[in-house]
Amino acid sequence: MLNTLRQRSGGLVAKIFIGVLALSFAVWGISDIFTGYRGDALALVGEQKITPDEFQFTMQREMRALSNQLGQSLTMDQARQLGLDRRVLGELIQQAALDERARQMGLAIADKAIAQRIMSNPIFQNARGEFDRAGFQQMLASNGLTEQSYVAMQRETMLRSHLAGAIENNVSVPETLVEAAFIHQNQRRKASYFEIDPDKLGTVPAPNEEDLKAYYEENKRAFTAPEFRTLRLLRLQPEDVASNVTVTDEELQQAFEHQRDDFSTPERREVQQIVFANVEEAKAARDRMAGGVDFEEIAREKGLQPVDYNLGTVSRRDIPDQAIAEAAFTLEQGEVSQPVEGRLATVLLRVTAIHPGEERELAEVEDELRRSVALGKARDEVLKIHDLIEDERAGGATLDEIAQKLDLPLIHVDAVDRRGNGPDGAPLENLPAAERVLATAFASDVAVENDPVETAEEGFVWVEVMEVTPEANRPFQEVRQEVAERWSAERAREIAHAKAEELTEQARAEASLQSAAASIGAEIAETPMLKRGDTHAAFGREAIDSLFRHREGDIAYVASANGGGYIVFNVTGIDSPEFNPDSAEPNALRQQLNAAGVQDFLQQYLVALQEEIGITINEQLWRRLQGRPE
Repeated sequence: MLNTLRQRSGGLVAKIFIGVLALSFAVWGISDIFTGYRGDALALVGEQKITPDEFQFTMQREMRALSNQLGQSLTMDQARQLGLDRRVLGELIQQAALDERARQMGLAIADKAIAQRIMSNPIFQNARGEFDRAGFQQMLASNGLTEQSYVAMQRETMLRSHLAGAIENNVSVPETLVEAAFIHQNQRRKASYFEIDPDKLGTVPAPNEEDLKAYYEENKRAFTAPEFRTLRLLRLQPEDVASNVTVTDEELQQAFEHQRDDFSTPERREVQQIVFANVEEAKAARDRMAGGVDFEEIAREKGLQPVDYNLGTVSRRDIPDQAIAEAAFTLEQGEVSQPVEGRLATVLLRVTAIHPGEERELAEVEDELRRSVALGKARDEVLKIHDLIEDERAGGATLDEIAQKLDLPLIHVDAVDRRGNGPDGAPLENLPAAERVLATAFASDVAVENDPVETAEEGFVWVEVMEVTPEANRPFQEVRQEVAERWSAERAREIAHAKAEELTEQARAEASLQSAAASIGAEIAETPMLKRGDTHAAFGREAIDSLFRHREGDIAYVASANGGGYIVFNVTGIDSPEFNPDSAEPNALRQQLNAAGVQDFLQQYLVALQEEIGITINEQLWRRLQGRPE
């Protein structure tokens, strides 16, 4: 919510602190600006102070936002490991640098402008579009702000916007760049080609034992068994407790009444509508229809095409104007309405088809609804059981004991690697919240009590590592067959590569693919016109990139899409699009390039500004905020 409060107007400027400022120290670090400075401020940027409270307030806000994205609560230690503390400090320094430059330039924002900005913000307005002071005060209080602090925040934000806007309004990429980018995106090419299949080039000689052992020694990493962990998981999902939840008939009836629309198919009608300037004009048209003039003829006289007066097949709720919806759903099929005065216009309506709705009774959906209500109640029970489990753990109970006491499923995982695969290389299918559970398991030591992992189903999983099997080289004899297969596959690719080089040189010398293809019994095929971002069954990403690196008439080779063979191709056509600077696509591309240019220039400006103003950071206070000894 605080992020909403702090939103700024202006298209690209609104992205400054979301995009560019979020880069923080992407261009330069902060290690070189720590000094022996002492004081009550965490950092000084010119005459601007960044206080510890300001840093901690921003840090907590960013942690909440990141926790929501990750779906689990983030601890301070985890936030520091992610570099969030340094990023937050970077944002505050860059904001302070803009504030300092505004002070140096003597810029100011009038109180009237700030008041107008606040009062015109829709989140502070009531249903009538009027400024709601009580709602304003309540929203500020819920975010720990006073009116004075919020006004000050808005003043700083508007000043920063003016400074950044000066860059935004003065950056324009050259038209030559727009044209080059347009052609790059839209140029099309085609080629004739043939494929070299390693399996059709003859049998690869069988390796001897010395070859295999040498290959094994050179590629031991490829034959290493990953680290495996044995896990014990206690699962608490709504579905695990739903069977113990009682749903009364009264609750079932209430749920059905509340969700009745979900179990029904509404009546839908094919509706036509002609809009008139006023009631008199609509009534005159209605009288003409009564005299035999067709509805479509009236529409044509008003210059309307069918797409203009056909609303399509709609339900009552699909029509936003209540008066028009009511009229449309009281007409008989084929009937034309009397003039209907809607909120924005006067219309005549005609219904050309009626598709009846269907309402299901409680008895028809009782089982489905009972499960849904039980799951809903179970979600509340999950939170209570979560607290019981935590109490049991605090009292020394094991996950086995807790599972037996609370009748919850306990999952035993014999061996799993970081990717969720078992010893046979196949993914395990019984891991709830697999990604988060594995992250917790492989960050934990044996027998450590870990925080529960939250699941997408609003449940929890407790993870305990029982045993760790370290990564280890698999003995040669154990992997001999795999070594032989990999050795043979590599030799086949080497033979195919040599053949691709040979046939490409032959085709270049003959300025044709015909003889080269015929020498290995391959057929020549043609690609369609391809753009850089297109896909093709034979031409993979690498082949298309190669196609666009060569000139028309060039003959070259490249790895095929399956990675095992090669393609020899001839560039047979290049179609460069005509560049019309006033058409829609170049205009959209121009906006994208200008936006990217603004970001680049703004980043450079901020870096130079900080170097010019000068920054000092209270190292002792920074270490204290990080929880490190002084």
